[in-house]
Amino acid sequence: LGATLDQAMATKGEEVAGVKCISCHKTTDEKLVGPGWKGVTQRKKPEWIMNFITNPDPMIDKDPELQAQLELCLVRMPNQGLSDNDARNILEFMRKNDGVQ
Repeated sequence: LGATLDQAMATKGEEVAGVKCISCHKTTDEKLVGPGWKGVTQRKKPEWIMNFITNPDPMIDKDPELQAQLELCLVRMPNQGLSDNDARNILEFMRKNDGVQ
């Protein structure tokens, strides 16, 4: 990741998230179906976020924190079939949402 935000990637990530993610996730810390995104890039490593976006099922099966989150949300995050490029763009949008400029 760059020290500064890649605005083009963040814009593309916002577009993809608008279609694939925002029906279940808010950009605040408020839970909708899934948890809100506020602060996620400060709590989780970029690799973890991208892996979860592209491979939610095996991560939910192995990660105790995700299993606990599932008990709160009661809905598994579906695999949206997103590419690594889509996940990277969404990550950049999440960074923007968390105040990276």
